[in-house]
Amino acid sequence: MSATDRAPDTAPGGAAKLADDAAGERGRGAAGPGDEVGEEHGPGAVKPARGTRTRRASLWRVVRRTFGGVLEHQSMGSAAMIAYYLLFATFPFLLSLASLLAFLPIPDLMGRLLHLLGTVAPPAAVDLLRNTIERLVTRQRSGLFSIGIVVAVWAASNAVEAIMQGLNRVHGLREHRPFWKTRGLAILLAVGVSIFTVLGLVALWFGSHVSHWWAGRGGLGPLPVQVWDSARWPLVLIFLIVAVDQLYFFAPAARLRWRWVSPGAVFAVLGWVAASLGFSAYVRHFGSYNATYGGIGAVIILLSWMYLTAFFILVGAEINAAAGERGE
Repeated sequence: MSATDRAPDTAPGGAAKLADDAAGERGRGAAGPGDEVGEEHGPGAVKPARGTRTRRASLWRVVRRTFGGVLEHQSMGSAAMIAYYLLFATFPFLLSLASLLAFLPIPDLMGRLLHLLGTVAPPAAVDLLRNTIERLVTRQRSGLFSIGIVVAVWAASNAVEAIMQGLNRVHGLREHRPFWKTRGLAILLAVGVSIFTVLGLVALWFGSHVSHWWAGRGGLGPLPVQVWDSARWPLVLIFLIVAVDQLYFFAPAARLRWRWVSPGAVFAVLGWVAASLGFSAYVRHFGSYNATYGGIGAVIILLSWMYLTAFFILVGAEINAAAGERGE
């Protein structure tokens, strides 16, 4: 056999292929260790760092998955169901709360708590709650607290169970827990969230009085009051984020990764606050619910605000699911 037969790579076509491969290797090696050569702008063009493009692609993927999940899992319909149960749970809860706060040596505490709620909720909805509570409490019915607390807990557990169903749908889970377990968990979550909310509102009022007392007795002037006025609302946001995150962890029918703060909870709380303020401004300046719905206009406003609340809770769960928070 001749040398030409034993070395076919030395043919003209093979030599050209080897030359092209070598040139490609030299071209790829011409860029720096942290740069990538652009395909359309020549060897001198440098693309953005891989980490930046990866973060942008990941964020866009989470946005697309969240939007698709909201449509696929019918989150808007689930939010409507949750708002329906929340509406039925609100008045028994506030009635029992007003009866309970009457035992505390703080004048008009319920009115002050409703005033704090009015900083976020639409004024018409807060007025409806205040007027209803005043009419019910002034009647002085016996056993009002005991009956109200039972009705409130059961109605609130219905709302929490609706949230559990919505979160299961978000994570693609089927409810396999028995009725007694889901109902018991719903009652515990309803009681826990209620206590957490009341304590947070009371802490707001109590902290304001402590700061004024400290300013008068401590010789620090208005500094304690200014510090408290600046810090109280961020503290409220942190408490709300932690509370929503625990709801995301305990409510679904699966074990999720434990965390105190998740991106979905942060978005749910901040989005809910922004939407509530925007809705309040709309109702105050542009809304004509009374002209459209007559005497039940305030009820429609309250129901719409509860719908926004439920919707942002479910959207936050969709964000966690899109970011990789899957049940086991």
